[in-house]
Amino acid sequence: MDLKEIEIYWLESSDDDFDTVNKLFESTKFVHAMFFLHLSVEKMLKALFVNQNQEESPYGHNLQNLASKIKNVNFDKSKMNILSQITTFNIAARYDDYKKTFHKICDYKFAKNYLTIGKELLEWLKSLFK
Repeated sequence: MDLKEIEIYWLESSDDDFDTVNKLFESTKFVHAMFFLHLSVEKMLKALFVNQNQEESPYGHNLQNLASKIKNVNFDKSKMNILSQITTFNIAARYDDYKKTFHKICDYKFAKNYLTIGKELLEWLKSLFK
């Protein structure tokens, strides 16, 4: 695959994962919805990395680390804080000891808030493509 095909792959995969976020949220699977939110944002960042850097994206799941490597994009403190919080959803949804704690806080209100934040973040990231 060439770089444009890789970029499109990450974009389409991100959109598909965000569709899954919405379906999981609607079925009250809030912890799983937040895990897929992390995946969606990660894939959008990887698409933007390819778009801006003109090279394949690095491996890893830390959203702040990935964002810091994207050329020509300024992630302010607020956006980096959001990325930091969403990164924790990857761990919290995967490992049983974290999952138990996360289940206690990840209720409808929590998930709805991050669903809105995630959607706005994804729209902002899409606006940065050249």
